[in-house]
Amino acid sequence: MPSLSAEHSLAQVLPHGEAEFRRLLDKLPAGAYTCDAGGLITYFNPRAVELWGRAPALNDESDRYCGSFRLFTIDGSPIEHGECWMALALRNDREYNGREIVIERPDGARVTALAHANPLHDGEGRLCGAVNVLVDISERKAAEEVLRTTNRYKDEFLATLAHELR
Repeated sequence: MPSLSAEHSLAQVLPHGEAEFRRLLDKLPAGAYTCDAGGLITYFNPRAVELWGRAPALNDESDRYCGSFRLFTIDGSPIEHGECWMALALRNDREYNGREIVIERPDGARVTALAHANPLHDGEGRLCGAVNVLVDISERKAAEEVLRTTNRYKDEFLATLAHELR
């Protein structure tokens, strides 16, 4: 299947239309949602609700660009919804793939995800919205942290051992 990039319209990629597109996204093992050109959420799949910890209102100004409660960069800095990868894909009409983001759920739990936000175009090439696929990488990030901690302890132990052997 061709990628959903700037040079492909939804009609070219999926000849059966929006209903088929949504059925496809419903089956993904990743969160997926779409926004119209103004950033209003027009669709989200069940996995997106799991990642966000809530179901956003469709076509509602209060849930523009993303259904998450709060967003953060990897270093913990807050991101306004109007500056998230979906908003940038719509504003700049370009792809943002493999971008890390931290999603905070209403219960305070945080999930790290890779965002793949891509603009969608109509048959005449006009921007008509965007799709974002969110891949949960929380387990991978936790394993990386365990590895970093283990390596730090190993280095400290070896430094202590070397000092004691002198």
